[in-house]
Amino acid sequence: MASQKCPSGFFGSSATACFADAILRRALPGPVGLYTSPHLVSPSERIRVSGVRITDTALRRVLRQAADISRSVAEATGEPLSWFETMTWAACDWFRQRRTPLAVMETGLGGRWDATTACPAEVAVITTVGIDHTEWLGRSVRQIAAEKAGILVPGIPAVFGRMNPAPRRVVARAAAGAGCPVWEWGRDFSWVDDGRGRIAIRLPGLTVAGVRIGMAGAFQRDNAAVACAAAWRSASGRGADAAAFAAAAREGLADARWPGRLSPLPGPGNARVWVDGAHNPEAGIALSRELGAMKACGRAKKVVALWSMLGDKDAPGFLRALAGAVDLWVAYELEHERAAPLARLLAACARSGAAVRAADGFDAAWKAAHAEAGKDGIVIVCGSLVAVGDAYRIRGGGVP
Repeated sequence: MASQKCPSGFFGSSATACFADAILRRALPGPVGLYTSPHLVSPSERIRVSGVRITDTALRRVLRQAADISRSVAEATGEPLSWFETMTWAACDWFRQRRTPLAVMETGLGGRWDATTACPAEVAVITTVGIDHTEWLGRSVRQIAAEKAGILVPGIPAVFGRMNPAPRRVVARAAAGAGCPVWEWGRDFSWVDDGRGRIAIRLPGLTVAGVRIGMAGAFQRDNAAVACAAAWRSASGRGADAAAFAAAAREGLADARWPGRLSPLPGPGNARVWVDGAHNPEAGIALSRELGAMKACGRAKKVVALWSMLGDKDAPGFLRALAGAVDLWVAYELEHERAAPLARLLAACARSGAAVRAADGFDAAWKAAHAEAGKDGIVIVCGSLVAVGDAYRIRGGGVP
């Protein structure tokens, strides 16, 4: 990634990266780059400068240049760049062309082998640690935490979100060993509910009061606080005024939106359909709380999950996490090289005792889920961002 000269912040969550980008674009002069993954409909979603996606024409151009570099790498090492490495190079080169002084980079796997770590770091952020990407990062939460700690750079500040004790000890030990000054959730920053549907985010040397989070879901408050801490760490080091930063944070957190993270599906005929990219048990627990709240306040008498997953994900764990919130699962097989076979999804439902209907493809699943939900229920598309992408591409009219 030699073409990327601007300092970067590494983030492990698209929503957190989106929040940080929204704040920094308002708090600092000059354009700010944003790189995220995966995309829902078009690869151009991954690369933005000042909130604007790279054009398809520009993306094709930088990808052609990346392909030339990949061939050179293959000649030298015997192995070309991976898809993620190619996209990361393209993002870095686009940021260089647009003269961005700062970029917010979401990590891929979020580990020591992640391509984004080739970029010069200004802040490293570990939002949380859960069981995910086990084939690459390890089978235990401690192993995964150790791999994720690989984004830490010696002497470079780090921000840690809310974590369970075991992974927290692992990343804290890694940070201490690398000499990284750390801001940690609950010790250095936090949020409190002010009782008016807004929160106050407490940061070192600053409190951002009266914050309204633009994204749905109580879990986004944690993401917003982590993003605000990381943005303040960067902006204060660049001489940002505290009062001006607080105003930028309030505006950015209110305006930030990220498709596919607990949001209504746009488009005609999609009333009472929600999408959420939750694909592991930890995210399933957070989604279960939100769906339970919808039921409790009368917004939904029945919840039908239009559901599929990739084969390397924990389908039984995901089902257990949502057992109390989902009344019926409508399962279909993704059109993806890593898709979990429909038979495996149905077997997971049988073992967990979950009520399920099988469907042949997304369209059939959509019709079945709508019929089962009825006029008083809701449909939640979940289990994979690939499934959410199906919903946007087939029903939602694209992604902004």
